[in-house]
Amino acid sequence: MKHTTYNKKTVQDLRQRIKEQRRALSLAEVNALSQQVYAQVAKHPFLQTPRTIASYLSCAGEIATTEINSFLGSLGHHLCLPVIDPEIKGQMEFYRYNEGDTLYPNRYAILEPAVTPQSHVAPDLLEVVLVPLVAFNTKGDRVGMGGGYYDRLLKKISISCITIGLAYDFQMVPNLSCQQWDMPLDEIITPTQHYICNSKYSALAPTSSTSR
Repeated sequence: MKHTTYNKKTVQDLRQRIKEQRRALSLAEVNALSQQVYAQVAKHPFLQTPRTIASYLSCAGEIATTEINSFLGSLGHHLCLPVIDPEIKGQMEFYRYNEGDTLYPNRYAILEPAVTPQSHVAPDLLEVVLVPLVAFNTKGDRVGMGGGYYDRLLKKISISCITIGLAYDFQMVPNLSCQQWDMPLDEIITPTQHYICNSKYSALAPTSSTSR
């Protein structure tokens, strides 16, 4: 995929604008739009049999993942949540999580699962990664919060792992440009669209940059 250069201030302004749009949503709006995303995740063909899935806990007006995570757990998927490395900047690892497990706040007040050697899941064992984002385009290019956590993670996963961004429709930016090291996503699900940028399995026959 061809990457273009970008202006750092432009991306910072874009992040600020979209974060303000998310914060402006009422709780009822977040819940209603998140329910539409959940409905699309629930019928995703690749998620109808148990997988090892990296998800996350939504915050700051993001598409709510609580119901999505609960659903995935109920289907028998092995759900994992991120833990930020307290010593290495920009690094995170994933640990197994079952609904009801105790979660612990990190230094950013983000809840994380317990860290044990037994619950650690190596990146190359992940079959699906649900990815938060600030902005995206229909090619799968993504702008995140700027910490580089997911870009580093996505360089470590297996080639067959499916990466799926969760976003609102207003986060789609057609002329979005990205950094050389940004990792594109295979799919993005919004309340009204399922963009398939890189189809990795036969159940989704359309090729790049299609929506359902």
